[in-house]
Amino acid sequence: MIVTGSRLSFRSLGREDFRLLSTWLAAPHVRRWWREESAVEAVEVRYGPVVDGTDLTECFIVELDFAPMGFIQRYRLDDHPEWQRSLSVAGTPDVGAGIDYFIGSETFVGNGLGPEIIDRFVEDTWERYPDIDAIVVDVSSDNRPSWRALEKAGFERVWSGELVSADPSDAGVSHVYVRHRIASSPTE
Repeated sequence: MIVTGSRLSFRSLGREDFRLLSTWLAAPHVRRWWREESAVEAVEVRYGPVVDGTDLTECFIVELDFAPMGFIQRYRLDDHPEWQRSLSVAGTPDVGAGIDYFIGSETFVGNGLGPEIIDRFVEDTWERYPDIDAIVVDVSSDNRPSWRALEKAGFERVWSGELVSADPSDAGVSHVYVRHRIASSPTE
């Protein structure tokens, strides 16, 4: 388990979470932006390789006071060269990571948790991947709450347009956001 605060924590996705993930993916507030099949069997096909370690994407359940409330994932861009090429139109770095997220439980939507979740996950990602210089996120231009959460978490919009992607969640105009690692000053 990755603990990033007294109230928020991230734990690795397990097969025991597939039914919950299926429910969240079917919820209208998630399905509008995260366009994946929501049947448990489809969740197994998509996320089983992550759990088994054959897909290098790292997926987590976001918990608030140990209660599941969302999903977040990260991946190195160089592990996904086709997606890295798609993002290159935005001038994104070659050595970076991508993240994707959603709040699954509608009870927590609109409560200001998004920026905190993103910021804490970014900090953990810097530790996980000490060689990366930037974290990249694409988000639908229509998903104002999501891109505002990114801005509040220190991301900067670097590009807007249509990305070349086979993922149905990327259809339409997207904004690409980047947060660069802040170099720490050497201590004497």
